Parts: sequence; structure tokens; C-alpha cells
Amino acid sequence: MSEHRTEARHQGYAKVVFDSHPGYLRNLTEDGCKIVMTSALPREVGDQLTIEIIPDETSGLNTVNVSGELRWVKSDSPYFIYGLRILAFGSDTDAEDYHKLVAQYGRS
Repeated sequence: MSEHRTEARHQGYAKVVFDSHPGYLRNLTEDGCKIVMTSALPREVGDQLTIEIIPDETSGLNTVNVSGELRWVKSDSPYFIYGLRILAFGSDTDAEDYHKLVAQYGRS
């Protein structure tokens, strides 16, 4: 897959929950992220969805609610990998905490 992003990705780690499906947040940027799950999401590319990001407890950050567009899907058995473009945050605090998470992983 060719790279079209304008920002560098930062390797990160946080838990993600979508419709009671657990997963992990990986490779985050200011405007998107990659989500890795062990079960297929009942969604297709172009769908809008809301996820809950649960940062590592050592980060000191709160749970973040994010709405986004599913941009791509890749299957890498036994995992399902999803690219999410962020459209909105649940609140201003969610946006602040997400940007802190990006900054934290950008330093690692």
C-alpha cells in the first residue's frame, strides 16, 4: 500500500473498544490511526464509526471518544487491521487527551 499521509506516524499503544469488540490502537497521527482487532468489524470502507480509546494507565490520560471514517481494511490472519480518519472528538477534553497521546508516542 503506498503512503499518502502528510504527517509521520507515531508508534503507540492503547486499547480500543468498538461495539464491545476489543482491539488496539497503533500508528497514530493527529488526523488518524490504525486499529488492530482479532474480530472483523461489521462495517465497510467509508462507514462512519465511533470508538473508545483507553490509553495505557501509565499515560495519565482519560478515555477518549473519537468519531471517524473507516478508510481501509486489511486482513493479516488472525488480525483485522483498520485505518481510521478522525472526523470529530466526543468533547474538547477528548481532543486534548488524544493530541497528548500523539505527542507522548511521538517522543518514544
